[in-house]
Amino acid sequence: MRKGRSRPVVAAVAVLVAGSSMFGGTATAGEARNDKPTAQKPAGHGVSGDITLITGDRVTLRGDQPAKVRPGKGRENVKFVQRKEINGDLTVLPLDAEAAVRSGELDARLFNVTQLIKNGYGDKSRADIPLIVSGPVALRSGASHARSLPSIDGTAVRIGKETPYWTGARTALRAKGKQWIRLDGPVRAFLDKSVPQIGAPEAWKGGLTGKGTEVAVLDTGIDTTHDDLKDAVVAAKDFTGSASGTADKFGHGTHVASIVTGEDDVYRGVAPDAKLLNGKVLDDEGGGYDSGIIAGMEWAARSGAEVINMSLGSDWPDDGTNIMSQAVNRLTAETGALFVLSAGNSGGTPGSPASADSGLTVGAVDHNDNLAEFSSRGPRWLDDAIKPDITAPGVDIVAAKAKDSYLAANYPNIGPDHLKLSGTSMAAPHTAGAAAILAQQHPEWKAGELKAALMGTAKANPKLSVFEQGAGRVDVAAVVKSTIRASVGSISNGVVRWPHNDDKPISREVTYFNSGSAPVTLDLRAAVTGPDGKAAPAGMFTVSPASLTVPAGGKATATVTTNTAVPGADGVYSGVVSAGALRTPIAVTREVESYDVKLNYIGFDGKPTANYWFRFVGLVDPTVAVPKEGDGSTVTTRVVKGQHYFESYVATEDGTKSTNLAEPTFTVDGSKEITVDARSGVPIGFQVDKPDAVSTTAGYGFYRDTVWGGDEATGQTTVGNTFEGTYVLPSRTSAAPAEFRYMMVEVKSAPTNSSYIYQLERNDLGKIPSKLVHRVHDSSLARVRSEHTGTKPGTYGIRDYIVTRPLPFTLDEFYSPGTEWYPSFTETTDPEDWRGFANQFVSTPKKYERGRTVTERWGLPVFGPGLPSYRDSPDAAGRQGDLMELNIPLYADQNPGNFGYAMAEGTTVLSKDGKEVAKGDFPGYIDDFTVPAGPATYQLHTEATRDNPLSSRIVADWTFHSETVAGDEPAALPLLGVRFAPPANASAKVPTLVPITVDNNAGHRSRLGSLSVSHDGGVTWKPAKFSTAGGKTFALIKHPAGAKTVSLKATASDAQGNKVDQTITNAFLLQ
Repeated sequence: MRKGRSRPVVAAVAVLVAGSSMFGGTATAGEARNDKPTAQKPAGHGVSGDITLITGDRVTLRGDQPAKVRPGKGRENVKFVQRKEINGDLTVLPLDAEAAVRSGELDARLFNVTQLIKNGYGDKSRADIPLIVSGPVALRSGASHARSLPSIDGTAVRIGKETPYWTGARTALRAKGKQWIRLDGPVRAFLDKSVPQIGAPEAWKGGLTGKGTEVAVLDTGIDTTHDDLKDAVVAAKDFTGSASGTADKFGHGTHVASIVTGEDDVYRGVAPDAKLLNGKVLDDEGGGYDSGIIAGMEWAARSGAEVINMSLGSDWPDDGTNIMSQAVNRLTAETGALFVLSAGNSGGTPGSPASADSGLTVGAVDHNDNLAEFSSRGPRWLDDAIKPDITAPGVDIVAAKAKDSYLAANYPNIGPDHLKLSGTSMAAPHTAGAAAILAQQHPEWKAGELKAALMGTAKANPKLSVFEQGAGRVDVAAVVKSTIRASVGSISNGVVRWPHNDDKPISREVTYFNSGSAPVTLDLRAAVTGPDGKAAPAGMFTVSPASLTVPAGGKATATVTTNTAVPGADGVYSGVVSAGALRTPIAVTREVESYDVKLNYIGFDGKPTANYWFRFVGLVDPTVAVPKEGDGSTVTTRVVKGQHYFESYVATEDGTKSTNLAEPTFTVDGSKEITVDARSGVPIGFQVDKPDAVSTTAGYGFYRDTVWGGDEATGQTTVGNTFEGTYVLPSRTSAAPAEFRYMMVEVKSAPTNSSYIYQLERNDLGKIPSKLVHRVHDSSLARVRSEHTGTKPGTYGIRDYIVTRPLPFTLDEFYSPGTEWYPSFTETTDPEDWRGFANQFVSTPKKYERGRTVTERWGLPVFGPGLPSYRDSPDAAGRQGDLMELNIPLYADQNPGNFGYAMAEGTTVLSKDGKEVAKGDFPGYIDDFTVPAGPATYQLHTEATRDNPLSSRIVADWTFHSETVAGDEPAALPLLGVRFAPPANASAKVPTLVPITVDNNAGHRSRLGSLSVSHDGGVTWKPAKFSTAGGKTFALIKHPAGAKTVSLKATASDAQGNKVDQTITNAFLLQ
């Protein structure tokens, strides 16, 4: 299922954070190579929630604000790295896990907090972490066992988030031997929103209908009551634990199954007489986990299926080594079953299992064989191999509709029994059906033969490269008629190192088989295009012999030679080797001018260490070189010729000490050698006036502009609780568009009883200076007096995740002037337990002036929808293209510019013309979803109920206009919110003067329309008068005798016709 574009990008910008750091930036970890990411402005991660990492550390995300990190018990001195990818995802990695991640033993996805929360791993969604582990028993200590996965030598387990798992796991990972820990990752159906096209009717005429073959459909289950699929399913098993068993309540699996073998007169499947194995590996919401998928793969392959269709996968890029890809390769070798895999709908690099070598990976084309915009395409991540392998129809495909399913209720119905869907999910079963027909024709063939035959006879679109279409669109009519088959489906020659004058030729043998009764003479030639769009130079790709006779019932072998020593442009070459009508895709990457850079790392003890990270980022072109798995204390990486930004750090094994460096301009014009010695760093920090001040958060970062990065700088930041154990190497080079920034947060004695906070930051332009410890005086700082109030007795307040005190309390705060700060305040019944969370308020960015003292009041009612302008919003309602997201802070306090959140239950529904478009199971929130293109008027309804005397229930209805948003930047949805600011000591004995403001997420001028008041909890309502003068609106609310609460109902609108009708029950209390 296609659920919004979320393309993983290998090159990203880096940041290290903890506590209340304000830093932003970019980075990634991966193979030592030079990738070329899309040069685009990163989007914010836009996710809110709390997530407990496998290490026991807790991370909080609030929209696009920097992550807040709270180290687990006993881990207070560990430092953290935050890496923000170009697509906006945030990785928060403790430094004591860095070595295990880089070695490949610990899955990096376990620290991608954006995707963890988005995919339901957050603390609000589940209390455990699903893992797949391999190795010693210690890796399963404290975990509950889920299932064994022998195809990958793994075991699926669950660990409680309160379990001290990491200590034992870290010790086990440091021991020698084969061991690893992987996230039991999320997998989804690949749906984006024929049969004659691929020539199936021609095969039917010859009696080839898939009869006698079995196709396993690993999906959301199958509706076996559907007329198109009666008697088709011969075996079924559920791997999800769904209450519905193997039935299909989502609707995806039924649609896919009927494309393979549906019996409808109009919408007939490709192989109508093939039988099905129904493996339910995705639940009733269309999602699943790696472990369930692999278990289903093992069952299907060992149950005798000749073909296994998997219209599912992950968008995380993969080079074919992910555990699902490994399972495909191993099970193919073991059983001979052909895995037919959807390429994915990200439009980018295929993920897993689509990247598996042995699988037949299928992209999607429309009815005219044009590539679908959403279809994922190659080359494969890291090694530039050819993927996808083939294409098939995947746009506007009509097939069976599962009764009472989610898709039946939300996607276009075609008559009473069928549904129109798009995606590579639809393309794969077309190919699986074709494979079943071919398996009927050649029952002795195994996966390799089936794959090569289907690819060799595919119909190519001359406008598309092999990285977009593989061999071309599957052609059943051609494959069943062909008597010639090649031994391989494609030839991927990988990346050949520069310089190329001494490159050795790469020779690959291709054997051609002739099943016919007469010999066949094949004319062999290679047609390859270079990176300049021109034909490859003569002699770079050759086939010998040029003419090959294959005897009847026999075989003959040719040699395909790739000689990158032939002078030509550097870059990617791709094309086909043709043998008559047979086509075999071929590709090679001729590395651009690059050099070896050798790095030696010395630890704090003076000995070589492998606890490090580095990155070279091109300043002109978007290239990046980072460590690869298994690198030791000395590593050699390839870096493209030119100027780069070089950043690195080296840390102790326990993550409590680190030395960072950043060179703004590092020139690579030949081989280089660098030694990074942790002992050479200088200390960093601030000294303040108050002698009892202690540090709670300390961090620093270096940021460098690039030509390709536009407004987004690349950089690296390190943060911990203190600068103790933190060192920096001064820069040897400098550059004008570079900035070194460091900050520190200090409090009195301990954060549980402090009466003040210092939040300090310093910027140095051009380079990292040699002097990094500075004294600052109170007189040079801005001052804020902050007052914090609770909603009920016995609660605690947490200020910026720094100071925790019983409410109410007041703080003196000292800020470096001119810097943007993101103040926050949380009310909780238990500071140690997220379930005690009552309210949280977050401000838009603020700058304070030197020498001035301002007063800020936090936590004052009324709590209701707060929607300041989208530009400053950490959470917002927005639209990009036709992808919409709703994330409305429903519990903002009366402080202008604040957003507010609370633990509440409820739902959110978006409608258009009275028909539901999207629904969410949380108040004010629906994750990314697609709306119809073009302008329209929408209705949005949300309800929220919570156990709190204030704002115990909120109901809001919005009517707003929205249209398709062009470009890469999202546009705000014009949602309004009415904000009330009654005095804290409102009395029932006298009328209450209530200032009122109307927020508009899109910044439109808005006005209050009506106001009603209730003093009996919303049972009865009376109109209330209000007036506007000088741009300010006030209401004077009178109270009946004995009144204890005031509920408020208001409407507001803007000149564009957008409006809101909101009701807040028990908005404020009366004394």
